[in-house]
Amino acid sequence: MRRVRPGTWIAALAASAACGLLAVGAASPATSEPAHTGPVSTRTGPETKVTPELERAVQRGLDYLARTQRPDGAWSDQGYGQVSGVVGLAMMSFLAHGETPDDPKYGPVIRRAVDYIIRTQEANGLLSGGGGSPMYSHGFATLALAEVYGMIDDPRLGPALKKAVGLIVSSQNRLGGWRYSVGSADADTTVSGAQMIALRAAANAGIEVPEETIRRGVEYYKSCYCPGGGFGYTGPGGPNRTRGGIGLLVLSLSGQYRSPEAKATADFLLASGSDRSYFYYMCYYCSQAMFQAGGKYWHEWNETMTPALISMQQPDGSWSGASDIGGTTAGTAMAILAIEVNYNLLPIYQR
Repeated sequence: MRRVRPGTWIAALAASAACGLLAVGAASPATSEPAHTGPVSTRTGPETKVTPELERAVQRGLDYLARTQRPDGAWSDQGYGQVSGVVGLAMMSFLAHGETPDDPKYGPVIRRAVDYIIRTQEANGLLSGGGGSPMYSHGFATLALAEVYGMIDDPRLGPALKKAVGLIVSSQNRLGGWRYSVGSADADTTVSGAQMIALRAAANAGIEVPEETIRRGVEYYKSCYCPGGGFGYTGPGGPNRTRGGIGLLVLSLSGQYRSPEAKATADFLLASGSDRSYFYYMCYYCSQAMFQAGGKYWHEWNETMTPALISMQQPDGSWSGASDIGGTTAGTAMAILAIEVNYNLLPIYQR
């Protein structure tokens, strides 16, 4: 059994291994972290910058999420706030600012969210929380557990994360992708993106992920690539900005960042500025994808979309998600996570 050591995800994907398992690092739950009231640190450099305006927006957004969390760890949005994937996104927005489960201010928010996700996990490993698109929720919630793994002294976390990853692996269908339900025979690039990125985060955390699962997932994405850049929903037609961001991020995190499909899609994203459908959802993915692309792609995105997102924040600190995907809590979390790429703290944000 071959285990992949830290930093060798891309090399592992390129290598041909007989047994084919990925595991980047070997995280284990920590018992404590020093308390702090702001970001632990930032990995900002020439390409990223945390301005006072950005920091104020993030703090206001986190304060909104903290005060609207329910005692059970979910959020108050009717129809969305109890969905495990939304809870996971909201929780990650605190982690991406450098908060930890032991922080005096926001730590209880993180702990309640983790408890909710684990407590509502189904016997087969599904992290849904009762949402109508269970595998959508599952992908985001699995990503959240992988990002917090090693930061919290909860003995339930490791087994829950492994079960969640096992479900993603076992539910990959003959097309190489995933769709809304565990047993779906068809696939689309949005649900599949949530699973692929969750698998990358899990491998970063030391959870074993079969290389064959990643290889087949990448092949599925390439089958949906649109000539000229971007990705279709279930095939190679009708690209939009949101799916372009998802596809570019999947390729980048899977070692395909220099592929012709990745380059053309990065160019497509720069040229499709008028497409604002599912805006916060789109920004969540495109911010990460353009950061992975780097250079002019990230510079132009960050100089235009980050100020635009900050200007859209509501007086109460939220980003209204009523017409977007997942309601106000999800919209707020995705907007915060999009601009928090500038802190460069979440493991999944790393190049």
